[in-house]
Amino acid sequence: MLRTMRRVYWLPCFLIPICVTLASAQGRAQVDSTLKAIQALYEQGSYLSAELEARRLLEHRAITDRQRLFAEQYIAFALVAQNKNASAVEHFLAALAIDSTFSLDPILTSPKILAVFDQAKREVKPRRNIPSQLLPPPDDPPQRSVSFRTLLFPGWEQLHQGRQTKGYVLLTAGSLSLLSTLYLDVKRRQARDEYLAAATPIEASEKYDRYNAYHKAEYYAGVTFLLVFLYSQFDAFLDLPPSTVSFSRTRESGSQLTFKQPL
Repeated sequence: MLRTMRRVYWLPCFLIPICVTLASAQGRAQVDSTLKAIQALYEQGSYLSAELEARRLLEHRAITDRQRLFAEQYIAFALVAQNKNASAVEHFLAALAIDSTFSLDPILTSPKILAVFDQAKREVKPRRNIPSQLLPPPDDPPQRSVSFRTLLFPGWEQLHQGRQTKGYVLLTAGSLSLLSTLYLDVKRRQARDEYLAAATPIEASEKYDRYNAYHKAEYYAGVTFLLVFLYSQFDAFLDLPPSTVSFSRTRESGSQLTFKQPL
C-alpha cells in the first residue's frame, strides 16, 4: 500500500511536463491554424474577415515577429482591397518596422498593392528622424496592470494577457495539484476512520501506514498547488505587457501619423 501511495505522489511530477508539452503544442497549432485561415479568407475575397482575424492575431503577445509581420502584411492587403490605402500604408510601415528588409514579390503581387507599399517605403526614411519632431501627448498614460483574475486561480491572468502557452500550463498544473489535494484529503479521512476502527494491533499498524501515506501525499499535493499559485502571482506582476507612449507626427499633407514605443 505504501508503494502504491508513492506512485500516487509522483504522478503529478510526470503529468505536469506532459501538460506543458501539450499546451505548448496546442498554442503553436492554434497560431498556425489562424495564419492559414487569414490567408484562405483573403484569397477567397473575404477581405474584411481576413483583416479582423489578422487584427485578433496581433493581440496575442506569444506570437513571433515573423507571425506579427504576416498579420501586418495581410491587414494591409485587405485594406488595399477595401480601398483604404491610407490605413494600409500604416500597416506596411508597421511591417517594415519589424523587418526593414521586408519586400513584396513584384510578379505575384498586384500593382495596386505594390503602389501602396512603395508609398510606405518612401515614408520610412523620414520616419527615422521622428524622435526630434515628436512630443508625447498628455492623455496617453502607460497601461501596466493586473486584474482580479490573478487572485482567483493560477494561469487565468496569463490567459487574459494573451500568453496562451504559459496560461494553459499554469491552469493545468493548478487544476491537477488542487484536485489531487482534494482527492487525497478524502482518502486520508477514510484511512483515518479505518485506522481508528482497527480491532487488533497488527491491523492498526497496517491501517496507520496507509493513513500516513495519504497524509504525506496530500501535504505534498497541497504544497505543489501553493507553489504554482505563488509563481502565477509573481509572473503576472513581473511579466506585464510592455508599456507604451504614443508620439504623433504631422505629415506635409496635413494628416497625422501616430506611433507607439515601449517605455
